[in-house]
Amino acid sequence: AYDSGGSRWFHERGEFLVGVRGPLAGERPAVSLWASRGESSYRGRYAKRMPTHDPRMKGAMLAEYLRWYEAHYDVERVRRYILAEPEILEAGVDPSRPAFGVVSSEWYRAAVFHQLLDVAMESMSPENRERFVREGTEAGADSMIRGLYGVLFALVATPERYSKYIQRAWSQLHDTGEREVRLVGPGEAESRVRRWPAHHPILCVRVHETTRAVFARMRLSQVSVVRERCVSEGASECVARVRWSPQ
Repeated sequence: AYDSGGSRWFHERGEFLVGVRGPLAGERPAVSLWASRGESSYRGRYAKRMPTHDPRMKGAMLAEYLRWYEAHYDVERVRRYILAEPEILEAGVDPSRPAFGVVSSEWYRAAVFHQLLDVAMESMSPENRERFVREGTEAGADSMIRGLYGVLFALVATPERYSKYIQRAWSQLHDTGEREVRLVGPGEAESRVRRWPAHHPILCVRVHETTRAVFARMRLSQVSVVRERCVSEGASECVARVRWSPQ
């Protein structure tokens, strides 16, 4: 049940709602990624755009997320899955170590991360999936800003700098994809990702949620994000709108 990018999709399992609402998304309805549209919907509109090479991500994309997950959830299902998948073990994932052995500074195939996320969320309710995204992103943003990527945060510590340097920061974590954050008015920015073959619904939500979390740590107030379009829904790019209270 894996496509050529290595990600298992739950369309056939019914609702798989990463649609972000409330404090996670602001007041407007969010894009729903868990509408039960069938696996063919994904394959027909997105899988054919998968790359001929194998996209990679830095471990930092998931390491802190996994540490948070281990502290708040029963991870036995994921451990058993890893042990049964030689390909994941060969990638350096170790279920006996913290964060399953994922090292922030190492590069991994994106398909490995896709599989870990899919298995981790397989038995979660929609409410717990939403909490998983929101709280895991908060924990990951805090750890990254305090740790290895603190220098990057210092570089982009205003909305203007974030907009200017976001592609440089993105390229520290991904070997594919174009990232743009465009300031469109007082207290408003558009967050875009395009040409990103390593896309996964949860990682996509996390990208935009990370922008919200980073902006909140710039001492901006009332920061919210609303996802507007996603390649998982047939769009050509993933777009979210970030808003905050102008100073």
